[in-house]
Amino acid sequence: MWTIRQMSKMSGLPTDSLRYYDKLGIVSPKRGDNGYRYYTERDYILLQYIVVMKYARFSLGEIKQIICSLDMERNDECNRLNYTLLESKREELAELAGNYQKIIKLFDKLLPLVAGAAAFYDNEKAVDAFVNSIYKGICSRKNSTNKKPEE
Repeated sequence: MWTIRQMSKMSGLPTDSLRYYDKLGIVSPKRGDNGYRYYTERDYILLQYIVVMKYARFSLGEIKQIICSLDMERNDECNRLNYTLLESKREELAELAGNYQKIIKLFDKLLPLVAGAAAFYDNEKAVDAFVNSIYKGICSRKNSTNKKPEE
């Protein structure tokens, strides 16, 4: 068992985040007679899930849904909800990965061009067109999910 300070150091998560996850009921460590939180190996694993899912752009509500379902008895409704959520996130990440691959290709084209001003100006229109195609791909995703473009 670990204290909140020890778990913070182990997980790399701030103590405020650990307290917040406890408040939300995502990871609720046992409490000692002294009121201190004591984290178990299972809590540590769940915190690793949280870090991975946050990196994968899950909201805390979505993370709570998945984490809570890990300790529940499996049923068709729970499985259907998690399947739908995971499938949606997978599609979102696949699209993001595709856009990032296009951006990497853009950088590969730009790197030789930034070595000299003349090379960039000779290829500026082609670069502009490539950026425009990436932009349209990003915007089409945002429009299809009814999200405003981030500033």
